[in-house]
Amino acid sequence: MTGPIPPAAPIDVTGGSHGVAATYARVRALATSYDTAGNRLRDQARLGPATMADGDLVESALLSPGTFADAERACLATAAGPDGLVLGSLGWETDAILVRATVAAFEETDRLVHATLEMIDTQVGRLSGTLLSWVVATGVVTAPLWLAPLLVDGGVLAGVFHLLPPSLQQQLTAAGGALSDQAITELQDWVIDHPDLVQHAVNGSGGFIEGFVTGLLPGVPPGTLPVSLTAEGAAGILAGAYPPDGDPRVDVRDDRASPGGQGPLPGTLAGVLQHLDRVNGWSPGPASPDNGTIEIQTWVGSDGVPHHIVYVPGTDDLTTTPWTQDGDVRDLHTNLTVIGGGDTAYGEGILQAMHDAGISPDDPVMIVGHSQGGMEAVWAAGRGDFNVTQVVTAGSPVAAMGEPPGDTSVLSLENHGDVVPLLDGEHNPDTASHVTVTFSDGGDGIGGHHDLAHYVAGAAGVDASTDPSLTDHLAEMRGQGFLTGGRADVTYQAFQITRT
Repeated sequence: MTGPIPPAAPIDVTGGSHGVAATYARVRALATSYDTAGNRLRDQARLGPATMADGDLVESALLSPGTFADAERACLATAAGPDGLVLGSLGWETDAILVRATVAAFEETDRLVHATLEMIDTQVGRLSGTLLSWVVATGVVTAPLWLAPLLVDGGVLAGVFHLLPPSLQQQLTAAGGALSDQAITELQDWVIDHPDLVQHAVNGSGGFIEGFVTGLLPGVPPGTLPVSLTAEGAAGILAGAYPPDGDPRVDVRDDRASPGGQGPLPGTLAGVLQHLDRVNGWSPGPASPDNGTIEIQTWVGSDGVPHHIVYVPGTDDLTTTPWTQDGDVRDLHTNLTVIGGGDTAYGEGILQAMHDAGISPDDPVMIVGHSQGGMEAVWAAGRGDFNVTQVVTAGSPVAAMGEPPGDTSVLSLENHGDVVPLLDGEHNPDTASHVTVTFSDGGDGIGGHHDLAHYVAGAAGVDASTDPSLTDHLAEMRGQGFLTGGRADVTYQAFQITRT
């Protein structure tokens, strides 16, 4: 994508320096300061008895018994009276206990809510899988069987049929496997308008597989498998249907690299996403000869240290089946493997390209990825001997991948109505180092909402935002030498990663 940055999209922010987890940490720090205040008051209280026993004060009792008695009473009251230091210290420490208990209660409530939703999603998925297995076993044709391949692949729409508008339910029931254009459009619109329900359905896909398998086994009650599958486990099972991923082959593609030389440095997040969109354009279709290409941008910062941005596009081919897998690393198999927690040829190839580009262990690195590329960016940040300080994901399901190392910050962009970042079935973690920005920039259908051009608008919304979590995050990027603007001698290296 070239040309002007699109208008900033409206955004919502979770996580980061002013998110819930960071707030909990600050409240706990406040409790620690209460403890410190209590300790100091107790230390001061010890001065009361010492003062009362002071030799000079005691000797003054012979000369002025009244004032001596007043002084003794004042010291005693200050140290141990109703408004004294000892009781004051207990008050501070009691407040510290109550503050910590309150935070712990909030966190436990969050965990209970999450566990409850996990159980409900799994049960709905298990029931849906069981019902489908009975349909398969008995040969009964019920609506909406045209969804069966999609259900088996991930359980994306399992359990939500009854939540569809009645008119759409009727169309699906009567379709008999052939949906009208109107029904397809209405279904897409419903999915776009209800992304959270899709997310819950995906989260129950592990239960769906459990229910489907036990439903086909005579005499085995649903939900009695010795293991309980998560959405990640379900993805791992589906990935296991493919041949082994193989090793990466990394080739230099100087013919694809952007022109280098003296030029402008990235000054905005939108500019970075715009460049990623251009790199993404090198692979316009599933059969593109340039599938698997990435680009690494390098310049020397004002501190004399090389800085690098690694641009990682997303899926090239979603139609890859176990019997059609080829050398394209950005395929459905890679999606399933990385969601399932496995290593991929694409991820290993990214690390090899970074090594081949001459990135040193101490050089600051930002990895920016769209869709599958964002998942691999998070994965790569926790692997290899590189100083990945920043990761930016656009439309990527990274919630269940775990957090990268503590010195890596993550900024995740999600367009409302884009179901791809929901395909791990979880919300992104709310931590001080992980900010999630949800924005609304529309799109044409489900695929259109995932288009990288919309994420440029979302990034522009981040650039324009005054949200403190985002201003802190961008300030951190600039402090590390990214998004500084200006000009420098910039080099670009392009690499093509394929599967061998």
